[in-house]
Amino acid sequence: MSKIRSFSFLFILFSTACFARPTSYTELLDYVQEAPDQGDTNTCLFVASTGAMELIANKENGIKNPKPFGAFDLSESFVINAPDTETKSFIETPVLRFNNGFGIHIKNWPYEAWRGSEANTSVWVRHPNYQNLPKVILPEIETIKLFQFGNRWSTYVLNEEHVEQIKEALWKYKSPVIINYNDEDYWHIILIIGYDDNIPGECYDTDPKECEGSIGSFYVRDSFGVKVELRDYDWFKVKGNTAAVVKAKNNSLKE
Repeated sequence: MSKIRSFSFLFILFSTACFARPTSYTELLDYVQEAPDQGDTNTCLFVASTGAMELIANKENGIKNPKPFGAFDLSESFVINAPDTETKSFIETPVLRFNNGFGIHIKNWPYEAWRGSEANTSVWVRHPNYQNLPKVILPEIETIKLFQFGNRWSTYVLNEEHVEQIKEALWKYKSPVIINYNDEDYWHIILIIGYDDNIPGECYDTDPKECEGSIGSFYVRDSFGVKVELRDYDWFKVKGNTAAVVKAKNNSLKE
């Protein structure tokens, strides 16, 4: 092999090694705002949308391990009631409502899913002083739809390539992925915020026999008071059907 060909081969090999996706990505876990419990309010889409915006705002401002009522602990009821800025898929449109340029802090518009043992449906009601509430200024965001198959209740429509697509998106954009999956015959929306190919996770709402493939898990933020938990890749492959990246608009890509 000539010196030139040898050098070219080594350069390609070095470049590939430098930019290969790692076996785990957990950076976003440092910026996750703890999720409230949505209870029986059917607001998972808005809890996930708010969580994505909180994570991005914390990351953009270097706020690690955010505390409850911290700078970017936002009201879920705000995004329920805010006007649309653009219309995209059903999992993307609500989070883009933050592109009005602001949110409302949770202390100024509390989101409380329970009144005693009853669901608090008032979380859907527009605040009487909506126009005059103090605003939390937020970075502009955008979404990148990764895939959507079947309908919101569909199962068994994904494969290993879609699992890899989620991992690649997390690593490439350094941003959360909002997903829809079937949770005990209800469509349910949460955030995937990291992955690890070497850690087994829960085979959530899935027959254990369907989670006997290769070891590996996603880190997820659910809307039932869950900050971070591990779920087996096969859980998503069996139960998932839709995914989109939510990212800061000025977020540079890792080429």
